[in-house]
Amino acid sequence: MKTNAPLFAVKERSAVKSENLIDNLYSTYEQNFKIISQILLSPLESQRKYKFSPEPHMHLLLSSNHYDPDIHVEMNFLSPYTVDVEMYYGEHDLENISYTYNVKFRLFLDAKILEVKETGLCRSSGGEIQESDKEASKKSGNSNSVQNKLTKNLLVHEWFNKLIVLEYTFNKIQ
Repeated sequence: MKTNAPLFAVKERSAVKSENLIDNLYSTYEQNFKIISQILLSPLESQRKYKFSPEPHMHLLLSSNHYDPDIHVEMNFLSPYTVDVEMYYGEHDLENISYTYNVKFRLFLDAKILEVKETGLCRSSGGEIQESDKEASKKSGNSNSVQNKLTKNLLVHEWFNKLIVLEYTFNKIQ
């Protein structure tokens, strides 16, 4: 072994096979679905309002046992198998927090996958820090690339894991 040899070999961007990216992306879709199912869907399935709700829109609340701010969840049922979801921190919960995370994603209940549509940071006063990821992706011209989708889904995966550590659980239907 050479004394000055690097520990890790860095691959060129073109050297990474797209099949591996697609496999990683789909795996992340499945992992994110499992986490959101654990936090949100499983507790909701026991609720009569959820099972038999004629409402296409639901507003829910996730709370932490560690005195962290509540997370608002808005669910729009597009079909019996497809749900658009937005998760964000409520304004009145953000006394000492400068920036918060928000996410919009689509649940495919029949395929058991979660696809992230948008992610971003917001100021607690409600203003955007910079441009949203939607605007940034328009400028880059390749918003739907596998690499961009994988990056967004991995960021959300990290956030979901943090929600589990902070013991966020379903609180109530509003």
